[in-house]
Amino acid sequence: MLNDVNWGALVAQSLRRPAQAAQVVLSWNLPRDALWTAMALVTLCNAVLMYVTNIVTPPLSPELAAQAIPFPAWMFSPLTAFVFLAGSLVVTVHVLHWLSSMLGGPGGLNEMLALLTWLQALRAVAQFVLLVLLIAVPGLAGLFALAVAVMSLWLLVVFVNEASGLQSKFKAVGVLLTAAVGIIVGLSFLITLTGFAAIGV
Repeated sequence: MLNDVNWGALVAQSLRRPAQAAQVVLSWNLPRDALWTAMALVTLCNAVLMYVTNIVTPPLSPELAAQAIPFPAWMFSPLTAFVFLAGSLVVTVHVLHWLSSMLGGPGGLNEMLALLTWLQALRAVAQFVLLVLLIAVPGLAGLFALAVAVMSLWLLVVFVNEASGLQSKFKAVGVLLTAAVGIIVGLSFLITLTGFAAIGV
């Protein structure tokens, strides 16, 4: 089935008519194990591309470098990026599915997983294009990155709406905002607990 997919056309359709592209992806009815495997693979691609992009990105000026917060080198490794991205995606898929179900969305976990995996695949394509621009035409890279960020938000809204079956982009935005707040609060709580544990409280 997937061997017959015109991937270039599907990417183009995702940008022009994302709701229709989402229905194409959902029509594949892939099993959950295959979806988790696909998510792991596209996450790995994104992590490697992010690492390479960080390498080829022009260094900061001495003035900006002096003001920047120093981070240990291991934080920029492909493994760290993969673990962070994969963990974030697993949490996001479950939180979005749970919240949309609370609002009466009939979509299942597989639908949410399938479309967020496809979104990550699109982001991998965009990351590759950004990498090429950074090498060939650095002046356009910043504008392209901004366009990708805006388009990614719109695709996320559409895909969440289609995956959940809410039939309302406003509800989908509400689900995303609630999920974002919940994840931020949860991370803040974990960071606070980690800090207390570090000082022996």
